Amino acid sequence: MQNRILIFFGFILLLFISPIVVATLDSNATLLASTNTSTEQELVPTTQQEDLAIAEKIESNQLVYSTNSDTRDTPLDNTKEIVPRNALILFTHSHEAFKPIVKSKDGKTAVYDSTSNIMSFNETIKNYFTLNSITADFLEFNTMDEMAKTNRKFSEAYNIVRPALESQINNKKYDIIIDLHRDSANREITTLNYQNETYGKLYFVVGEEHSNYLANKSYAQKMSTQLNELIPGISRGVISKKGDHVDGVYNQDLAENMVLIELGGIDNTEEEISIALYQFFQKPFQLFFKKHSQQKMLINTLKL
Repeated sequence: MQNRILIFFGFILLLFISPIVVATLDSNATLLASTNTSTEQELVPTTQQEDLAIAEKIESNQLVYSTNSDTRDTPLDNTKEIVPRNALILFTHSHEAFKPIVKSKDGKTAVYDSTSNIMSFNETIKNYFTLNSITADFLEFNTMDEMAKTNRKFSEAYNIVRPALESQINNKKYDIIIDLHRDSANREITTLNYQNETYGKLYFVVGEEHSNYLANKSYAQKMSTQLNELIPGISRGVISKKGDHVDGVYNQDLAENMVLIELGGIDNTEEEISIALYQFFQKPFQLFFKKHSQQKMLINTLKL
C-alpha cells in the first residue's frame, strides 16, 4: 500500500516538472543558435565587412548624385543640334542684282539696282534664322549708296564698309559673319537641278592677303563640304584670291568666322535664290555648327 502511494505522488511530481524541463531545453537551444550566429559573424573577415560597407556607401552616394548633380557635369547630348546664337549679315556690294528679279519688278534688264537687289532678301534671311532661334543682325550700312555720295571707286567698297563692320563686331560677339554677294557668272555655272528642285549655287571666297587667312579658309571649306554632303553640288567650293585686280582681304582679317558667299548668279530667279537660302540656313547650317562646335570643344579639351 505504501509503495502505491509513493508511485502516485512521483507521477504527479513528474507532470509538474516536465513543462519546466521542456521550456528550459527550448531556451538553451535558442541561446545556442544565437551564440552560433554571433560567432559566424565574428568569423567574417574584417576587410570583407568593410568592403560591403563601402559598396553600400558608394551605391547610396551615386543615387544622391544622380538626383542632385549639376547639369554642367552631364555630358552633352550629341543628338541636339548646336546652332550659333548671333549672326551678322552684310552686303558689301549692296546693289548687286539678279536680272530676272529686276525685270519682274522694274521692267528693265540690269545687274545692279538701287532698290531691287540682294539686300531685298534680308527679311527672308531673318525669318529663316528666327525659325532656328538665331538672332540675325544686318549691318546698317549701304556701301554702294555711300560710294555714290562720296564719288568713290567700286574697288574701294571693302575699305568703305570696314569702319562700320569693325565697330559692329567690336560691340557684339557673333558666331558667324556673312558678307553676302551675287556672282557675275551665267546661269549654267550658278544653277543646280537636284531632285526636281532648282537652286542658285553658293560659292565661297577667301582672301589670302592677311596672316590668318588659313582659319577663314578652313571655316569656309567645312561649310562648303557640309552643304554638299546634304545637297550634292549646291556649293561650287572655295576659291582663294590674292594679287592684282582683287581685294585679297575682304575684311576677313577682322574675324576668322567671317565668310564671303556668292549667292547664285545674275540669271537666277527669286525662287531659286529663296530655296537656296532656305536650304543653307536650315539643316545644312545647323549641322555645320554642330560639327564645328564639337571640333572646337575637342580642340579645347586637348589643350587642357
